[in-house]
Amino acid sequence: VWIITDMSDKTISGTNNAGTVNDPDDISAMAGYLLMANEFETLGIVVASTHRPEHRDSPDQAVWASEYFGNAYESDLTALNKLIGGFPDTISFKQSCIKKSAERFNSKRTYVSLDRYDTVADLLATAERLTDGEQLNVLCWGSLTEPAILVNHCLETGKQDVLKRVRFIAHWTNSPLHQGSKEHPENVANCREDSAACRYLKRVAAEGKIQFYECGAIGQHGIVSGGPKGREYYEQFRTSKLGTIFVDGKFAYNGVDHSDSATYWTLLGTYGVSLDDIRPNGVNTAEIEKENEQKFRKHSRRIHDELLRRSGVVQPTILKPN
Repeated sequence: VWIITDMSDKTISGTNNAGTVNDPDDISAMAGYLLMANEFETLGIVVASTHRPEHRDSPDQAVWASEYFGNAYESDLTALNKLIGGFPDTISFKQSCIKKSAERFNSKRTYVSLDRYDTVADLLATAERLTDGEQLNVLCWGSLTEPAILVNHCLETGKQDVLKRVRFIAHWTNSPLHQGSKEHPENVANCREDSAACRYLKRVAAEGKIQFYECGAIGQHGIVSGGPKGREYYEQFRTSKLGTIFVDGKFAYNGVDHSDSATYWTLLGTYGVSLDDIRPNGVNTAEIEKENEQKFRKHSRRIHDELLRRSGVVQPTILKPN
């Protein structure tokens, strides 16, 4: 797995409705992912892949993520491995190459050189190291700028074999049901963020040159809307540091907003929706989205209870009086 997220430190002030630079739902989604990290081989996590001008002078977000998530993960790791097992020793983060520049994809140029795009170059090198039959699943939680640059580079430099090893799994860059419409399913936030990149990837996917799985809004309207409600349920997560981050990342409408998590629950494939339920050519019809939304709603309690179970294996140390 390789994750590209627009996540950033939510204490950096911005102009969204929460008063932050980027929507903090990715923070909750990341905490959930780390609680499930034994199910995946995590090869890279790129943070602050965003076009917000406030980030031009903000601190290194890889440093923030390494401290914020890394310290929590390290604190919970012993208990997670003792009672569940298979969790990697460390999780590392990289700051996106577009964070400071706020650059968007330019469909009129070719990206033969990746000298200015270190995180895209790292993604390419990771895909090139895979052996035959292995797949790199790129989870897209925000703008599609970096995936578009990678795809353009590979097509322009004759590296189509690399693209055959990559699957893009995107959260809500298209929806005929929510934000978007049947006439304009692309009219959603993650596509508008870099519309040129979004159009490019959907076109290349339609031509069969890449595998692009569009989840639509099934995370928001399936997993999140169908999940447990109320502080009483979610306060149970506070036994672990990752569970605490999960709850505090974005608690809204009486529940946790971790909608981008649809990408990894779909990849896991055992909680109602799998990649077999989504077309690999970037197409997301209203019928497909509605069906998958309902499937996730039916399994949402299972998803949350599994996260709670994992969080619950970490018990806070209670100091006995002398």
